[in-house]
Amino acid sequence: MPEKLRSLLVCPLTKQHLLPLDSKRARLVEAALKKGELRYIDGTPLAQGSHTLEFLISENAHHLYSVIDGVPHLLEERQVDLHSLQE
Repeated sequence: MPEKLRSLLVCPLTKQHLLPLDSKRARLVEAALKKGELRYIDGTPLAQGSHTLEFLISENAHHLYSVIDGVPHLLEERQVDLHSLQE
């Protein structure tokens, strides 16, 4: 996702800026995704399939959103469940 576009995005709940994942969280997300354990907050599994998948996290690191094929999914019910990430 282009930096200019990303810099305009905010979390729909907290209105905080959304940031790319740091390397530690990126590894956790990728591992959970590979295991099929990554879920949206409503319990729906998130599967990568043939999509280009990125993630943005709120400044307070409480809200994680997917960016699928360059389109940010910033709906409350489409937050990624951070509890599914095990450190």
